[in-house]
Amino acid sequence: MKNLINLASGDRLNLRVEGQILVSESFKNGKTRQTQKEFASIDEAQKACAKKEWESLKKGYVLQNADAKAGEVTLHIYIGGGYTGALAFAGAGGELFVYKCGGYKEGGALDDFLIRLNASGAVKQQIVLPKPLAWQAERVGEILLLDLDHFIFKFDPATGEFSDLSKDISFKNRKEFTSFVCAGKDTAAFAMLGQIFTLRGGEILPLSEYKSEMKSYTPILCAAISDDGARLALHCKQNEIKILSTLNGEILNEIKGDFGIFDKICFLADGSVLGKECYAGKLFCLDATSGERLNPAWLRGECAEADELCVSTDGLRLALISYDKARIIDLKSGNLQLSFELSHVVKRCEAKFERINGEEFLAVRTDYGCFSLYKI
Repeated sequence: MKNLINLASGDRLNLRVEGQILVSESFKNGKTRQTQKEFASIDEAQKACAKKEWESLKKGYVLQNADAKAGEVTLHIYIGGGYTGALAFAGAGGELFVYKCGGYKEGGALDDFLIRLNASGAVKQQIVLPKPLAWQAERVGEILLLDLDHFIFKFDPATGEFSDLSKDISFKNRKEFTSFVCAGKDTAAFAMLGQIFTLRGGEILPLSEYKSEMKSYTPILCAAISDDGARLALHCKQNEIKILSTLNGEILNEIKGDFGIFDKICFLADGSVLGKECYAGKLFCLDATSGERLNPAWLRGECAEADELCVSTDGLRLALISYDKARIIDLKSGNLQLSFELSHVVKRCEAKFERINGEEFLAVRTDYGCFSLYKI
């Protein structure tokens, strides 16, 4: 059963498939209407159900499933398409902030937005961004750090105010147009225009300089902060990761190997670094101290590659996504905890673990324009 509701009007739509028949029940203006349509096969009926669900989402309905079991969707809401690679979102204070590609206005100006949602999928606010193209969004305490077209902005949900962090910083290398944002515990790190900074206790401090190596006209740059906020893993050169202290920028270690180019790295709870090779999606687990390549029990078979990955806040659960299939791994036991299908993915998505009202979800923003929560 698919239960959809238009939160603005209160209209409801229930969809279910009974054998080869699609049953639609609509509740509008106090009236109930039921229609049935038979198809040539069960598969055709299921496809018709998915199509009607998507059409309803685009008309403003929200799919809600309060009784979802682990691996099942609890929320679908249509946000709209994003630019390639720009599918940023972050949770803060029990709310969700999702990037929405706007469009060109008269005169050529481009308006992009941050959509403010509550856990039921209600749109509380549509916030105009100060710059288009939200590449990343991360929660840092009660504020968000946003990478907007390679400039870092701070956003305070309580006041609705944006702060351009580049305004108060003197940069040495303005030719380096690459950037990142990452956060861990009470510390965040961000980079733009060739310099890395930390944000801790509201104070911004310079940490280090960087230069992105170019490969096939694409710059190499990704980073991650350890769960305790003490170390930063920096990848800006092929076959190399530097581990920096977030206190003083000291290089604690340099990991070198034949892993190539990563487009995503993260720290795991045991202190190791997991990297995703940017072309084939092959995963490499590396000891952050010795640089030795590790082979944990879970890193094999279907879990040896991924298109997207994310780690829970406590570093104990890992989500690996291959196209539209998500696998949740319990890193403490090394076992596959869950495996389930994702909806409304064309080629790629962005995913994060989010805890809302004491429950853990896998939040997913897809390139087909949908934002979803899956029960973990």
